[in-house]
Amino acid sequence: MRTAGGTRRNSAMRCPALLLALSFFSPTLLACENQLIGTWQSDADATMSFNRAHAKLEKRQDDFLASLIGKMTLEFTRGELHLRMPETEVRVQGKLKPFDSFEERKPYRTLFCSQRMAVIETKQTATEEKGVTTYFFIGPDAMWVYGGTNDPKVPDLHIREYFRRIR
Repeated sequence: MRTAGGTRRNSAMRCPALLLALSFFSPTLLACENQLIGTWQSDADATMSFNRAHAKLEKRQDDFLASLIGKMTLEFTRGELHLRMPETEVRVQGKLKPFDSFEERKPYRTLFCSQRMAVIETKQTATEEKGVTTYFFIGPDAMWVYGGTNDPKVPDLHIREYFRRIR
């Protein structure tokens, strides 16, 4: 519709709508959305190296983690996280004990992502409450996640677990 001055009154309304629509096709947003997609393997060497240098672990905690870390995989597809931990043995009080496998599928929602990090929301395994996890990227195929907690029932070890993208 033209006004008396000959300008289009609706053009001002169309421009923001067009910009908003085009922003959904931004290569940056698409790259961000794809950042987690793939299969990630726990990296035992990077994880234990960092934790031994920076976390305050007792020998028993170090032994336990060293026998556990490096086995879990995280598979991210659009909107779903598939976590797999194979059956293994862990060191407890100097002796190897069986550790049962587990597998879990749960939906996730990306709350924020950038070149350095992705923040997702999922239901927590033990409580079924919603919680967030931040994955910090140190390259296109490497990331880490903080393993601490503020749950008084769980010891807070202030550790990181590193992952490598394998697919």
